Amino acid sequence: MNFIKTICQYAIRSAITLVLAVTLFVTNLFWPAASQAIAQALPAQINQPQSNQSWLTGILQLALLNIPSQLKYTKDHEWVLVEGNIAKIGITEYAERQFGETVFAELPKVGQVFDQGDELGTIESVKAVAQFYTPVKGEVVEVNQAVADEPELLNEDPYGDGWLVKIRFSDSSELNALLSSQQYSDYIKESSEA
Repeated sequence: MNFIKTICQYAIRSAITLVLAVTLFVTNLFWPAASQAIAQALPAQINQPQSNQSWLTGILQLALLNIPSQLKYTKDHEWVLVEGNIAKIGITEYAERQFGETVFAELPKVGQVFDQGDELGTIESVKAVAQFYTPVKGEVVEVNQAVADEPELLNEDPYGDGWLVKIRFSDSSELNALLSSQQYSDYIKESSEA
């Protein structure tokens, strides 16, 4: 009797999770703001992926990710918005979710010059300390002091108010190594399946 009860509970939970995953995937396609609100309300084990997550939870995570198509991406999970010869750089929503609550951000100084791939600074969260890198060689022309003062902006708005630095670059060919939104999405899926 207990065995049948356990099987029924498992089947019900699986069906609910499947319906939720499909609903959120469709909602994210047509109404991203609503899916973000739903994601915030989900239990921590779904909203924050764990190493023992099920394939369905993984699909749910990827469906909820915001990966704006107008940006370029790195495999280190930085995003880049190119405006003339200025690269505006931040960390992706995927990275922000992996870090958890951000408590400190160390940013470079205006005027510093970096080679492509150099460490620009560090981000400290309740889970870990991570570095972020520059996808292009150039000079830092602006830093987002608001993030240094309020690091939680990285969690609240990683593609908007949570940007990190702006770099003036001279070699636009370095941008060719960046990923499109679709390539970045595929990269995350491949990484999570590995």
